[in-house]
Amino acid sequence: MVTMISLGVGILIGIIVILCVRRRRKRTQEEKFQAAKKVREDSLKRALANNINPSENEAAAAPYRPYKVEYSTGENQDNSEKMPLLQVIEKNRISEKKYIFRASEAVTIGTRFGSIDIFNNPESGEGWCELFFQKDAYCIRSLGGHSVSVQRNKKIAVVDEYGIKLKSKDIIKVENTTFQVFYVRG
Repeated sequence: MVTMISLGVGILIGIIVILCVRRRRKRTQEEKFQAAKKVREDSLKRALANNINPSENEAAAAPYRPYKVEYSTGENQDNSEKMPLLQVIEKNRISEKKYIFRASEAVTIGTRFGSIDIFNNPESGEGWCELFFQKDAYCIRSLGGHSVSVQRNKKIAVVDEYGIKLKSKDIIKVENTTFQVFYVRG
């Protein structure tokens, strides 16, 4: 009889130990799941916050996070035209934009809505310089009032109202914004 009681007590203790182990294992798994869920949520919140003023450590590692925007006009140019298209890549602290223009379009670089921009209509902003096609080459001339320069290799020239012929890969500098020009053959 004593052996039956001790066997019953042993089975009862065994069942209690098994239940405790299962409960502990289940609690551990739930804690791991909750921790992983919190890490995912925190990283998602940081990504969505898109911190405009990064900390000093982040600023040293990556001074800005550029994004690319591509604009184009005249990309479906008739191949019978032998005049090259002009591709202008605008680069500033936070963005890179690509534009493509036909030789027949005069392009103005200037200030519009408080920022440096490229526009076709001179009335829509204050123009600093103008890009135009003349005698098989694109040229740039100053519209007065602001300093515009062109860099070719290591040489820099100040743009005046008479104009400078542009070559492919020249860099136009307007304040903190640069515009690199490329001839695109059709």
